[in-house]
Amino acid sequence: MSSLPRPTRPSASFYLAAATAVLALALSGCTPRANASGTLPSATPSGASESPSATTPTATPVQLVAKSPQSPMKALTFALDGATLTSATVTNHIGGAVLNGSVAATGKTWSSDDLAYPGATYDVAAWYTDSNGAAQTVKASVHVTSLSDTSTVGYTVTPTGGIVGVNAPLVIRFFKSITDRKAVERALTVYSTTPVVGAWHWMNSQEVHFRPQTTWPTHSQIRLVAALDGVRAGLTLFGQNSTTINLSVGDAHLTKVDGKKHTLSVYVNGKLNATWPTSLGRPEFATRSGNYIVLLKQPTRRMTSCHANITCDPKSPNFYDLTVNWDARLTWSGTFIHSAPWSVGSQGRANVSHGCINLSPSHAIAYYKLAQYGDLVTVTGTIRGPADLVAGDDPGMTDWNTTWTAWLAGSALHASVTTGPIPTG
Repeated sequence: MSSLPRPTRPSASFYLAAATAVLALALSGCTPRANASGTLPSATPSGASESPSATTPTATPVQLVAKSPQSPMKALTFALDGATLTSATVTNHIGGAVLNGSVAATGKTWSSDDLAYPGATYDVAAWYTDSNGAAQTVKASVHVTSLSDTSTVGYTVTPTGGIVGVNAPLVIRFFKSITDRKAVERALTVYSTTPVVGAWHWMNSQEVHFRPQTTWPTHSQIRLVAALDGVRAGLTLFGQNSTTINLSVGDAHLTKVDGKKHTLSVYVNGKLNATWPTSLGRPEFATRSGNYIVLLKQPTRRMTSCHANITCDPKSPNFYDLTVNWDARLTWSGTFIHSAPWSVGSQGRANVSHGCINLSPSHAIAYYKLAQYGDLVTVTGTIRGPADLVAGDDPGMTDWNTTWTAWLAGSALHASVTTGPIPTG
C-alpha cells in the first residue's frame, strides 16, 4: 500500500498561463527553440538535407502531438504523427515517478492507465522505428492542470500523535463523501515496529478506521502515512494533501465496569491496579453493556440534559445543567467516565445516573490521569446492549463491538493487511 513521494505542486498561475500546444520535436530528442511566432518547428530527420533540392524529397517529420496542459480528471494521452509508436516512458519531472500506460493497437496514441498527478509536469519519451529499422526517440514535456478547491477534499486524522492505548483505532474523517474508497485505501499505509494484522473499515462515506485484529503490542511504535495528495477520491474529487502521523503505544489499560456489583476495576498490563465504587445509568437511562474505548479527555465540561436529548424543560425532574470535572469520553453520543460528587452516596450500591459512569472526585482524578486514547473499557451487567450505537457507527463502541469478519466486510478492499516495518531515514 505504500506510495511514491508526492511532488510539490506548481502554482495555479503557472497553469492558467499555459496554452494548448502541438509539440513537434527532433528525432534526436532535443527540444528546439520556439520561433518568432511562438510555435515549435518541425524536426529534420538525421541525414536529411536542411535545404532539399528539387530532386530530393523532403522527409515527413515525426511529431509528438500532445495537448498541454491536460486535465487530471482524464487519462494523460499523446499521439505520434508520421511514424508508428512502439513504446513510451512518462515520468514526473519532480521525483521521477513513472506514469504507467500503453500504446493503442493502431500504434498512433498512448494513454496512461492511471490519472496524472494534478499540477505536475511529465517528461515524455516516445520510441518508434525509422525506415532503416533503427530505433528513434522523440521527447516532450506535458503539463497537467492544478485542481480547484471544489475538486479537492481535506480530512482530519485521529489521533495526531503522542501515546495511545493498545486498542487505539486510527481514524480519518473526510470533509466530503468519498466514492472511490478503494483508491483511498490503497493510499493509506500503516507501519509498526512489531507487525500486526489489521484492516480498514468504512463507518460511512466520510469516515474510515484502522484497527488491529487483536491489539497493538505495548510500547511499540506506529506510523500512519496517508499519501492522499492528488489521489482520486471520487469522479471529480481528489485528495488535498498527504499526512504522516507517528504514535507510541503505552501500557495496556483495561477498565472493567460491573453494573450489578457497581464497581469499576482498572488493570495495567494484566494486573489489577484499583477497584472503585461506581454508579451507572438508572433503568430508564441504562448504560450500555459492551466494549468502549477512551476517545477524549477534558478536565471540565458543561453537561446538560438538553444536549443529551433528554429534556430541555427546566421543570422536568430529568433536567440538569452541570459543570462536570475529569471527563473521559467513551462515545460521541454522550457516555463519559467522570467525577460525580452528587452521587457518591449511591456509588457502589445503586445505579442513579443518566447513563454516564460516575466516580468520586478523587477516583475520577486518578482515572483521568491514567486514561489514554484507545484504552478499552468493558461494561457488563446492564439491561441495554450496544446495538443501536454500533448501527449508528458511533466511534467508541463500533470498533470493538464488531466481529473481525464484519470489520473486514467494511473494507473497500475486503482484505486485511500486515503492517510493515517503519521506514528509516
